Amino acid sequence: MVFRKAAFPALALILMLVPLLAPARDNSVRLRTVVIDAGHGGHDPGAISKSTKLKEKDINLDIALRLGARIEKEFPDVKVIYTRNKDRFVELAERGNIANRNHADLFISIHVNSAKSTAAAGTETFVMGTDKSQSNMEVCKRENSVILLEDDYTTTYEGFDPDNPESYIIFNLMQNAHFEQSIAFASMVQKQFSENGPIKKSRGVRQAPLMVLWRTTMPSVLIEVGFLSNTSDRNIMVQESNRQKIAYDIFRAFSEFKAQYDSDGTATAPAAPSKASESAASPEKKVEPSGTSDGPHYEIQILATTRKLKNDSPELKGMKQVRARFINGMYKYSVGNFSTKEEAARHLSEVKKKFSGAFVVSVDD
Repeated sequence: MVFRKAAFPALALILMLVPLLAPARDNSVRLRTVVIDAGHGGHDPGAISKSTKLKEKDINLDIALRLGARIEKEFPDVKVIYTRNKDRFVELAERGNIANRNHADLFISIHVNSAKSTAAAGTETFVMGTDKSQSNMEVCKRENSVILLEDDYTTTYEGFDPDNPESYIIFNLMQNAHFEQSIAFASMVQKQFSENGPIKKSRGVRQAPLMVLWRTTMPSVLIEVGFLSNTSDRNIMVQESNRQKIAYDIFRAFSEFKAQYDSDGTATAPAAPSKASESAASPEKKVEPSGTSDGPHYEIQILATTRKLKNDSPELKGMKQVRARFINGMYKYSVGNFSTKEEAARHLSEVKKKFSGAFVVSVDD
């Protein structure tokens, strides 16, 4: 495949505009729609166990349908949409487009892992990011290589080559507020797996440039429920009762995430950043501060990026009196200064008109 450098500036521009071009979402603070994506399908089997001929696509679909059925039963007010509900092939780009068209509030992609080393085992959940460590890139190359099965992938993905490290420059783009909500849900999933799941070894929450996630405009995760290449994991996943348990673990994480999301738009990871990490970043702390922010209070986070933005940056969409804090490698931008969560929640819908992924955060400077 030919790597076309000239294609990427245009693609980068398109990617930056995706959140702006997406249909307007309901501004009320409730999780109304979830899209469940069963990875692979049809002529794309995903990972295959050589010894048992077990196919990833079948495990993914079974868990996805069980998860969706549970959500529909327990939360009849939530609309569940599947990218596929049978054994058929769906292009990577279309999976994200399905979520965007339906104004989804959460995107869950379900997969089974595989590795050259049969010792690799456990669960892990990915969010969209630019961490290109060796282990993460192995997952990326395997999951992103699905585009090679598509008829016109060179046009759809602007010459992207999943085997060429240079291709991943397209993912070095601004991440918005959905990043932190994605991290929150991913953390909840891994917590359920490690405490209740049939596969208790957790490889944690990871960031990686995964194509199935970068087109989505809502909190999104890709869950690897175990390793098909590992005998212990495979023997667990082959049992229907264990696939039901895995689906239920994801459901419990969904319930926790929905409870936070519905209360006031807040969805934060279980472990908050330490005081040490906040104080170490104090030189980068503010952009156009308004009034005092000392002491416990609430703000509305509008986006998070890996790079510092100027006060007049178009990414801030004309918002005034924006604060920036550098925490754990991310610049987190917020507005407002409210004494209670209820007060912040009342202003949230107005902010969401410009930043659909905005949410309330608790701040103690």
